[in-house]
Amino acid sequence: MTEKISIPQSVAFILDTLAQNGFEGFIVGGCVRDYLLGIPPKDWDITTSAKPEDVKRIFDAQDNCHTVDTGIQHGTVTVVIAHIGYEVTTYRIDGEYKDSRHPESVIFTDDITGDLARRDFTMNTIAYNPEKGFVDPYGGIEDIKRELIRGVGDAAARFDEDALRIMRAVRFSAQLDFEIEAETKKAVYEKAFLIKNISTERVREEFTKTLMSDHPEMIGVFKRTGILDIFIPGNAYDTDIHRHMLPLCPKQLPVRLAVIMAFTNCKDINRQLKKMTYDNETSRMTADIVKNRDLPLTDEYDMRVLINKMGRQGALLEIHFRSAVGIKEMIDKDNAKEIIRLNGIYDKIIENGDCCTIKQLSINGSDLMAAGVPKGRQIGEMLEKALDAVMREPEMNTKEKLFELLELKEDNI
Repeated sequence: MTEKISIPQSVAFILDTLAQNGFEGFIVGGCVRDYLLGIPPKDWDITTSAKPEDVKRIFDAQDNCHTVDTGIQHGTVTVVIAHIGYEVTTYRIDGEYKDSRHPESVIFTDDITGDLARRDFTMNTIAYNPEKGFVDPYGGIEDIKRELIRGVGDAAARFDEDALRIMRAVRFSAQLDFEIEAETKKAVYEKAFLIKNISTERVREEFTKTLMSDHPEMIGVFKRTGILDIFIPGNAYDTDIHRHMLPLCPKQLPVRLAVIMAFTNCKDINRQLKKMTYDNETSRMTADIVKNRDLPLTDEYDMRVLINKMGRQGALLEIHFRSAVGIKEMIDKDNAKEIIRLNGIYDKIIENGDCCTIKQLSINGSDLMAAGVPKGRQIGEMLEKALDAVMREPEMNTKEKLFELLELKEDNI
């Protein structure tokens, strides 16, 4: 392949400096894959024949440059240039894997081919150097052209080494719209049980990336392999139904999670999601979406009640959720019209600045106490009564009308 990769100046400096000191250096993995796919690389990882101590010695001696020992026991040193870090890792061969995730030891090598052999998928085994071109011993470039995810060598052995690669295969398929090669797919199903050995945080990360991809229906693979049952116990995920629902959802994590969690026997979704290491806001909002799924949404009053319960953003997410779960086997035109109608009601309420919370009322607790209402529970009850009236009729939100409703007199103030 004759194509040249345009690399950042700092990355070129690292490669040139390694060469000047007698060592090989290549960019490798995701950055090469993404460039070939036309995706701007996020990170520029470098692999080298230099040992970690050599990398430290060479770059700590350079002006405006220093190193950080980020994973030196596994051969990784971060070279920091202009406050940006670049991981530089020595060619290595992994030792035995005993925890389905990390090698017990690594052996440094001078052979880049051996280093590439330990990686997960062929599309991630491509290395590139501006002077030497591409190193692609496992056909990664061709597999990218064929839009194929293939394990390096024996896919089952790669999954035995690191079980998270099973979920990564599905996630890459969902993100890139690539097929999983037949033997690799077979290994995904055969080795899925190993996911039980992986930390919840790592599983959640791969699950979420798959769920938020352009093909969230690939979550169905996690169900069919049993991975979803490990991660979300008690789920009633239906691959036939959910494969229609999920793609209809916007890329809003609480909405897509709600579509999954609405089909579980979980009594406390908020708690369950926190256990799955989701952040508090995501967990709470997802639980609220499912909790409020049966609230009526027939008119403006109902929408104001929903906004009161869930906030502006939450109410909008609830509408998005209903647009998905209301459609199963096919897109129902009447349902689509209903969602358009609800969005129209929501937009009108927001544009008009309608009162949906006690804070938006034209009266407050101080006004009521000044009018002679004793401090205590009655204040809250009267404000709730006023809010309900205003949500039914927005024009009621004046001090005069609310005092009349509450049978108070302003001249008492």
